[in-house]
Amino acid sequence: MKIKIMHDVYNISKRIKTIDKGYFIVYNTSTHKFEVHNSSQLGSSYCLTLPFLELDERTLKYVHQTKSENIEKILEKIENENKLMESACKSKALSLVCDQLK
Repeated sequence: MKIKIMHDVYNISKRIKTIDKGYFIVYNTSTHKFEVHNSSQLGSSYCLTLPFLELDERTLKYVHQTKSENIEKILEKIENENKLMESACKSKALSLVCDQLK
């Protein structure tokens, strides 16, 4: 079941509308997590699941960072992180091979 959050301690449910007027927050009782939805979207209103246990300033920052307008930055960050992980894995594999050759 999803419960729409109308009031919260820090007024995040109201303040999120300054980012996009269609945003609203629900609490998903199945997953025990907060979700951000957008009533302006076609089809499903679901946007994202928040990685925080409570609604606070981090919520607003996270939602702002993940807006679709920031997709280029998000994809670039993912690509860079993937390259770093791939490089680390290659280095570790090479190190293991070199150790076995000794």
